[in-house]
Amino acid sequence: MASEDTISILVEFTGGLEMLFADERKHKLSVPAKDNKGNPVTVGWLVDYLCENVMKDSRKELFVLDDHV
Repeated sequence: MASEDTISILVEFTGGLEMLFADERKHKLSVPAKDNKGNPVTVGWLVDYLCENVMKDSRKELFVLDDHV
């Protein structure tokens, strides 16, 4: 269960993106509600989090290019 300090989300990848995430389509995550500056987290923050903490493949450029998904 999520507390006020965390957000529980389900991230699902299709269309081949799951190969970058250990061939798992669905990822249940509990992420902080606020970033390290105390601001509410954004989708952009989530993308960075996914790259740094969930993605198993080193080819980040297949998921993010010029800070865009």
